[in-house]
Amino acid sequence: MIAQPARRLLAPAITFLLLGLAWQWVAGRHGAILPSLLDVAGDLAARPAFYAANVWTTASVALAGLVLGGLAAVLLAICFVQFRFLRDAIFPVALLLNVTPIVAIAPALIVVFGFNATPHVIVAAIAAFFPMLINAMAGLQAIDAEALEVFRALAASRLDIFLRLRLPSSLPHLFAGGRLAIVAAVVGAIVSEFTGTADGIGAAIVLATAWLNLVQMWAAIFCSAALSLALIGLVDLAERLVVRR
Repeated sequence: MIAQPARRLLAPAITFLLLGLAWQWVAGRHGAILPSLLDVAGDLAARPAFYAANVWTTASVALAGLVLGGLAAVLLAICFVQFRFLRDAIFPVALLLNVTPIVAIAPALIVVFGFNATPHVIVAAIAAFFPMLINAMAGLQAIDAEALEVFRALAASRLDIFLRLRLPSSLPHLFAGGRLAIVAAVVGAIVSEFTGTADGIGAAIVLATAWLNLVQMWAAIFCSAALSLALIGLVDLAERLVVRR
């Protein structure tokens, strides 16, 4: 029998191996639409500085967007939980912002803020905002009713209830929202880089598309996936350090 830890590693390894073999089979017969994985790996190895610089640019934008969007979402969620009328008044606006396509927002922000990092950070913040808002609201409301009654019986203030009950109870939801928000921020950053900049993973994909460079295109796509996984790993590490299980 295979041990449980080994099984957890072996199962995805076999899946990725089969996917890689299928990829190579398609690439060998349709090289015009799908490059070989060996060619993609070779390009990554041949130009590490190029891809590292673009990944760093996108990561910086995504992290800045996560901080801005996530902080705004948490603060707004606190207001929504404490003051119901604010939720009724503002939540529809947040929902409207969420359903507005990011592709349509990015060019408008470039017109307003110019060709710099600001519009890209704003797009990443908008992308990260709603997932974080929903999870923060759920976490702040998901408290034990009996514990809340005990706090009220002890005449605890709203601040005491928030700091000693609502906030600790909401941490799992906040970190779950953080995972969704960081992925959304990366996607928002990459989409915003399709216009208005020559740096970042999105710009590298656009350049590769213009020159029909499939190897660079897929190398950049794999870099974006690796970036998202690395940032999710950081959120998981933070959760293990903060949340006591």
